[in-house]
Amino acid sequence: MLIDTHAHLTDPGYGEAREIIDNMQNDNLDKIITVAYDVASSYKCVEIAKNNPNIYATVGVHPSDACRMEQGFDPIPDLAKLVSHPKVVALGEIGLDYHYDDDKNVQKHWLDAQLSLLGNTDLPVSFHIRDAYEDTFDIVKAHKADIKNGGVLHCYSGSYEYAKQYLDMGFYVSFSGSVTFKNSVRAPEIIRKLPKDRLLIETDCPYLTPVPFRGKRNEPKYVTYQAQKIAEILGIGYKEAEELTRQNAYTLFKKMKRD
Repeated sequence: MLIDTHAHLTDPGYGEAREIIDNMQNDNLDKIITVAYDVASSYKCVEIAKNNPNIYATVGVHPSDACRMEQGFDPIPDLAKLVSHPKVVALGEIGLDYHYDDDKNVQKHWLDAQLSLLGNTDLPVSFHIRDAYEDTFDIVKAHKADIKNGGVLHCYSGSYEYAKQYLDMGFYVSFSGSVTFKNSVRAPEIIRKLPKDRLLIETDCPYLTPVPFRGKRNEPKYVTYQAQKIAEILGIGYKEAEELTRQNAYTLFKKMKRD
């Protein structure tokens, strides 16, 4: 069975995500990690995970959402309370995103503040990095002592050389539906170079729907197409890719329980 390591089940388009959760067995889904992007979604992710045994959660503030927070609001007390919940398996998604015109200094401030939370936990971190590779790694290096259990470069689109720096710190690299796109040239090259025990798959749903469903809303069940693509790239069987990425997810997200 498969694990979708990065889904946004709090998206309004899913309603209460009841259909997704109820059909997990039929969709060959072992677990889903529902990922937060602000304080409100952090609470919602924890609530969904608490009420569904095969759903786990992350908590954190996405860099773009950090820039949209009301002036003077501090998310850290809420996040500090939530990270200890037994169904919370990572801090994230956090990071830096310079693709748009969001304030870089605000993003860096809240990335630094959130990484400080890791020092009091055994959680890995889920990073969102877009057009901000150098600045992100500078902050990561400053928090090396806090990041005790590695993390994941979510929906990775950077270079192998950059990823290698994180591999040396115990990180994993995750690929979304974009790996199935025709213009995905860099990802296959990186996947071939990465250690097999550091590969993860995700949907990032409702975004980045894989081929052959592009143009439709993404769902966790479509993570099978990432597994198929990785099997094709590595020249291994589908079942091997399925089991490989599943075991890797359990290794990284240590609080996630096997049935």
